[in-house]
Amino acid sequence: MLGLKKEELEKVEKNKSKFHKILKGCLKIKEEQILIISDYGSEDRNLAMILAYGYHLAAKDKGMNSTILLQQVKQGFMRADDHILKALELLENNSIIILCLSNKLGRLGDLGKSFRNFCKEKGHRFISTTSLHNVNASKFDIFMEAIDINYNRLNKKASKLKTKLDRAKTIRIKTEKGTDITFDVEKKEAKLNTGSYSKPGTGGNIPAGEVYIPPRGMYGVEGVVIIDGSMRHDGGTQLLDEPLKLVIKEGRVMEIEGKYKELMEKTLTRHENRAKYPERVRMIGELGIGINPGAILVGSSILDEKVLGTAHIAIGSNYWFGGDIRTVFHADQIFMNPRIFIDGEELKV
Repeated sequence: MLGLKKEELEKVEKNKSKFHKILKGCLKIKEEQILIISDYGSEDRNLAMILAYGYHLAAKDKGMNSTILLQQVKQGFMRADDHILKALELLENNSIIILCLSNKLGRLGDLGKSFRNFCKEKGHRFISTTSLHNVNASKFDIFMEAIDINYNRLNKKASKLKTKLDRAKTIRIKTEKGTDITFDVEKKEAKLNTGSYSKPGTGGNIPAGEVYIPPRGMYGVEGVVIIDGSMRHDGGTQLLDEPLKLVIKEGRVMEIEGKYKELMEKTLTRHENRAKYPERVRMIGELGIGINPGAILVGSSILDEKVLGTAHIAIGSNYWFGGDIRTVFHADQIFMNPRIFIDGEELKV
């Protein structure tokens, strides 16, 4: 099936109930049409296709109406394949879309600039697992550990954190490695990623497990961040063997130091060169806190940012979750063992 190896098919079959848990527990699927979109990946980088088949097999096993489509891997600013765009166009309103992609879906052409907005307008519920092209297929079991968690418990933890973040004026993050950064978040609202996607037009990541908040305005972040978990750049996400230092002034990355400086600079410059407002690309758009107890760092931001005991900042756009920065770039940078202070009081995650 889909060119998967025998051992890959066996792993999917073994974990079928975990995929069904997402379909029924997170998406609350009843009789909706399910469209699963994936890509071919490469010989040892086909985790996206394996996960996609897992959802398809679980859906078919329960008699659900599921279709799975594959396209070529999308890099940079490429357009989604025509047959994918046609399937999205013809999909009945209030359906289910599952994205399992090595990188990204691709541009939507006449369907709109934003996949989230497309789903919101059509009432589609969705889950997305993207940016997997740097992750070996052998990491399948690790992803399943992060998926097969207690979502009620996760939601309770996230809700408590959200209440505290919503009331905050300033959030300060410190680490033993040297991170010391302050976010002005007064009157901003934290968002939850807890796998609860039962309402029309809603969706988010699987694996789930983070609480995140945008800063107030475009200039409300000051300090230094030592990225020692994983970094996101144009080539994907990678685990760091040496830390990356970001110096942030008035909300903007002003200095970059470390072994991977050139890689980050190249990424930021590339997006600045194509942005309508290049001065926004280096702005800090998000503070996120990982809360998934089943997740570990693997070198994929979709999972790394959810790891309990990590925090992350995002460079770039944040308008879709209540921020004031609209640009062509958004990249999460993960660091370890944060101490979090809300208006001077330490937060226990």
